[in-house]
Amino acid sequence: MRPSVVKGPTVAMSRPTKASLARQSKIRSSILISSTTTTITNKLKSIQNHQQNKSENDPRTMGLTKRTGTISKNNTLFKRPKAVNKLAAIISSSSLDNSTADGETLKQVIVASLTENVKKLDLVESHNKENYLSESPKKPISLLNQYLAEHLHIEQIELPYVNSTLNDEDDEPIDPLYAMDYIVDIMNLLYTLEAKYPIQSSFLTNPSLAITTIANGSAIRSWKLTAKHRIVVVGWIIQLFYARFQLTQDSMHLCIGLLDRFLQHCVTSNGFITQKNLQLIAVATFLIAAKVEETHHPPVDELVYVTDHTYTSDQVKNMEKKILHELRFELNRPTSLQFLRRFSFISSGSDEQHAIGKFIIDMALLDISCIDLSPSLVAASATYIARYILNQKATAFEQCWPCDLQIRSPYKTLHSLSNGVRALAQCINAYLTGNSSKEYEIIVKRYENEQLLKASLYCVEQRTLIHKLANEPLVN
Repeated sequence: MRPSVVKGPTVAMSRPTKASLARQSKIRSSILISSTTTTITNKLKSIQNHQQNKSENDPRTMGLTKRTGTISKNNTLFKRPKAVNKLAAIISSSSLDNSTADGETLKQVIVASLTENVKKLDLVESHNKENYLSESPKKPISLLNQYLAEHLHIEQIELPYVNSTLNDEDDEPIDPLYAMDYIVDIMNLLYTLEAKYPIQSSFLTNPSLAITTIANGSAIRSWKLTAKHRIVVVGWIIQLFYARFQLTQDSMHLCIGLLDRFLQHCVTSNGFITQKNLQLIAVATFLIAAKVEETHHPPVDELVYVTDHTYTSDQVKNMEKKILHELRFELNRPTSLQFLRRFSFISSGSDEQHAIGKFIIDMALLDISCIDLSPSLVAASATYIARYILNQKATAFEQCWPCDLQIRSPYKTLHSLSNGVRALAQCINAYLTGNSSKEYEIIVKRYENEQLLKASLYCVEQRTLIHKLANEPLVN
């Protein structure tokens, strides 16, 4: 049985009128606007406090207040401007009268207050910069001054083209990528730069140039950088470029050139180099060459990985800085590949000739006897050997080294090419007879590819001619 519910007296509620509804709506809007006002004011205060703390912790602002002899609190970057007080007054008044005009006025005041603070910030920043520059004069960079003081005398080895010989009516138009308008100036500059940065093999063969290192802070021992050390390191670099990362031949030649230059500099100037950091130097030169020649270089962490984490990323970066500093950021020593392209173009060489030439100059990177040769001589000798084994019936000097090459290169006679041709031919012949190290196998396998026209296999087939060039004197 359900309990009875006792009902109280009924209260009659009057229906709200339009005036009461309008009054309640006005009260709610005023409460909402007042809460919004409090929120905006708190945000402005937090921004001011943040900027004040930032200006007090800024060394430049601290230096400015110390110099002017004032207290930082009296020169805060964001004081409470009058615009903020005006903003609070308008917001409070708008709470009594909810109108669109006051809302627009509120926006204008907010923008004006922020603009005023930004202008003050710019003025203080500019004033700090002026004081900083006036009190700390610029010190001259000695390295830059030395570089600007040097003047290169560029010898005119390759003469300019004559218009009649440059563009014949019967010839096909030349690709603009060859830069025929500037190629003569470029080549003359390359000839000058290779003479400016010579590399001698004496830093590997001279027994008096032994490096003394200190181990554990007490024991002193002598360590000698030998040709065997260099072959192992260069072979490892070639494997990284061709097998691991598949980078360009230009960056590989630049890397090995930087390696030889830095090792020569360290040995001749008693620089810090040990057997332990030899691979670190190779990794750092790899990174520099990749940054110069490649569009995207391998990350440092991946280079650390290929060294089996023997070194850290910071060690690689520090060695990179050291190499750049010791070489004075002069990384523009030309490579033999640059000259080989030019000689192949002048002689109108075939693709086979150029592929064999690239194979020969790659093999020369591992041979210590080719270090003394200039890059242009290495390229010229590789061109001569390639034309010699391709034209098996060619015996005259003009057939292997045409008149155009004699005119547009510093090598005019057979005698000027004889040392380079013999050194490169002996390098190839040593591999063909099995008297070379295993590092040569990396290059040989690469040039067995059909895309490179099987240049290494063709040299193996013509081993008789290469043996003749390596052991018999050249006859004009």
